[in-house]
Amino acid sequence: MTRRSRRTALLGILAGLCVGAGAVPEAWAQDAGTPAAAGPAGSGPSCVVTGTAYVQKDAGIYDAATGGTKIAVFSGALGPLKATNFPADPSTGRAQINTGSGFRVEGFTDPRAVLVFASRDLPVVSDRLWISAGVPLKIIGAAPGKLQVELTGGAGLSAPVRAWAICDALTFTKGTVPLYEVPGNARGYVARSGSLDLYDAPGGSVVTSLGISGEGSGLLLWGTRTQRGFAHVTSRSDVFVDAWVKLSDVRALPRGEMMDQLAAVDRVQNPPQLALKDYMSVMRAPSTVSLFFGRGATYPTIGALESGAEIYVIETVVGWASVLPKGLQVMPVGDRSFWVRASDLGMATPGAHDAGAPSK
Repeated sequence: MTRRSRRTALLGILAGLCVGAGAVPEAWAQDAGTPAAAGPAGSGPSCVVTGTAYVQKDAGIYDAATGGTKIAVFSGALGPLKATNFPADPSTGRAQINTGSGFRVEGFTDPRAVLVFASRDLPVVSDRLWISAGVPLKIIGAAPGKLQVELTGGAGLSAPVRAWAICDALTFTKGTVPLYEVPGNARGYVARSGSLDLYDAPGGSVVTSLGISGEGSGLLLWGTRTQRGFAHVTSRSDVFVDAWVKLSDVRALPRGEMMDQLAAVDRVQNPPQLALKDYMSVMRAPSTVSLFFGRGATYPTIGALESGAEIYVIETVVGWASVLPKGLQVMPVGDRSFWVRASDLGMATPGAHDAGAPSK
């Protein structure tokens, strides 16, 4: 099989995983860890989020925080990720990332393409409303040492809820929502409309309003006491509520009746595992070696294979080996390949001939 036909077969297997074509730029950002120099202050390098990430399929990795050249894409498969230097406005900048231990691609990506989870409840309104730990969130902003996240409507909510979080309260690894035990003497309440004001005390001030699906029936509240026309209620779903509501704004369920609440479904499903059929071999990198954007030392390095990283070797060509991560969580752009020196893998490629051929 010719090199061209092998490449065509590989692209057929990977069809749909990658989009766009890469071109060799005139100038390269040799240090992919350099954040954008202009614009409002983002999170800074002290803000680091890590974990096993759910990244939007085809999200690009670039060699610069703004503009630049696309050097790789995410396939949508789960994989390790480390991110820092989040931009103040993700619509105008990218976060600095590397694809974690093993097959490490370094660059910048849109943080909105990566789900983030809170490792603990995040306060929205002090002592009254929190975003629950373990629910999927979207990064929408950054400031020194912290990130702004958004909970989209779901699990009884009809409008987004936003909060600021210090970076060590966030992770890319999917978590679980804390258990909630309904008080034994509690009475159920549901809102009479799709918007419910939360108060800090009976007859006090409105601290925030919740948009509730099902014209108010989407969120089940539990109350244990009433005072001066208000009920103190708690609830746990994608948000945790501990506040006062007007009795006139809610409808009390009959004693012993539990209205079916819109259950919090698991909105983050594990993506399918990906695998290749056509490749030369599977091996582990014998040492840490440089990963190149193209075949030849004139191309820039875009990361590294760390010692022990499990990889597919696709083909070898005149002293160079085309490789992919075994987990296929990150892929080359278009019809490009990731390249390493074959000698760094302990592979000999005598002469100027293709020393290897993919196997079925």
